[in-house]
Amino acid sequence: MYRAKRRNLLNNKGFTLLEALFQFVVFILLAAILMMVVSWLNQMNHSLLTDDDVTWELFVQDVQQLFSNVDEITVKEKSELIEIAYVDSVDRKQIDRYGDVIRLKTNDKGYVPLLIGIQKVQFRIQGDFLTIYVEFQDSVVKERTFFVQKNYQ
Repeated sequence: MYRAKRRNLLNNKGFTLLEALFQFVVFILLAAILMMVVSWLNQMNHSLLTDDDVTWELFVQDVQQLFSNVDEITVKEKSELIEIAYVDSVDRKQIDRYGDVIRLKTNDKGYVPLLIGIQKVQFRIQGDFLTIYVEFQDSVVKERTFFVQKNYQ
């Protein structure tokens, strides 16, 4: 019994200074690796998808939905307004600039803001293609070309 207590006391010495330093170094290395991974993920998230890119892509998606079943599309007023007529509807939709907003109107009534914070917009039609050129207030320029299939009857 005396030997069992003595053996138990010898095994419960605790940590040595060397073991504690080794565990501390491992902890610091893991913490540094974790910080680098979090920093890299944050940088990749910011560089790949900014708020301006998201709003631009949502605007493009909204505008693309307007170009189905089109009868006629015209550019008016110094290339800052387009008017869309549909085959099976008497409604005419207009996309124009008002101040720093690109807005959608139906039959010149009311409006829905599509893109906010712009400085300049220009619409160009070449055949069945419509190009929208937008300059934002922070001088970022975005341009997108849409294919607009007109339904002739």
